[in-house]
Amino acid sequence: MNIEFKDIASKYSEHLDSLFSYALNMGFKEQEIMDAIHDVFYKLCIQHSSLNEISNLKTYLFKSLRNRLIDLYRSNKEFIGLNNDYDENHNILPFQLTASGEDELIEKEDSEEIKSKVEHVLNQLTNRQREIVYLRYIRECRYEEIAEITNISVETSRNLVSKSLAKLKKSSLSLSLFLSIIS
Repeated sequence: MNIEFKDIASKYSEHLDSLFSYALNMGFKEQEIMDAIHDVFYKLCIQHSSLNEISNLKTYLFKSLRNRLIDLYRSNKEFIGLNNDYDENHNILPFQLTASGEDELIEKEDSEEIKSKVEHVLNQLTNRQREIVYLRYIRECRYEEIAEITNISVETSRNLVSKSLAKLKKSSLSLSLFLSIIS
């Protein structure tokens, strides 16, 4: 991918919301997220010569942000909310998805029951599974991109999605309803 230096600002604007949302689901505070995103783009600016080596900018940005957040966590272990859920051996940060229960998507009388089912499914998923589902279905990443972002194999990313979908099927919720509620 050949990115001109002047295009970095447009790429920042294009990817800011999705990067911010991704990091927010990991439990970081807004200011820490923005600092981490700025660090990623600063690195992109100072390593301008290596931009030609980036084959997929979206994957590069998500992976860089994830790695930066892991670094921030390691340097500040007293960060509230991550102490118990972080798996340092596998670089797995906590990843939360919640049901929004939007009224225009579901009937008013059924909303609490459906929201409860979605929350139940989300609680059955591991942090890694929630992150993979988010990347695959909310951010529409390919399995290869997910593998690169999370430092796992493509096969493992497929297996995690498959296991997550199996739990969803047991709940009798459709994938489209599930995704519309968590997005």
